[in-house]
Amino acid sequence: MPLFGRDRRGIETDQKRALAHPVRLHIWFLFTRDTDRPLTAAALHADLAKERKFGAVTVSQVNYHVARLKDAQLLPTG
Repeated sequence: MPLFGRDRRGIETDQKRALAHPVRLHIWFLFTRDTDRPLTAAALHADLAKERKFGAVTVSQVNYHVARLKDAQLLPTG
């Protein structure tokens, strides 16, 4: 959850940091390509598993990365 009263520069910094990780960048790419897609860890994991470079990523790791993207306000919460 974002901190109360956070300024825009702080949010932009958080977003840049979040997107610096290749798994989070790809999750964000999948979401921006289809904003109606389910954002569950299992659904995203299935799509990531199709990519060879993300084959070793676990569902719980995907869940962690989704949470970081939500913290950075790059994915909708809820």
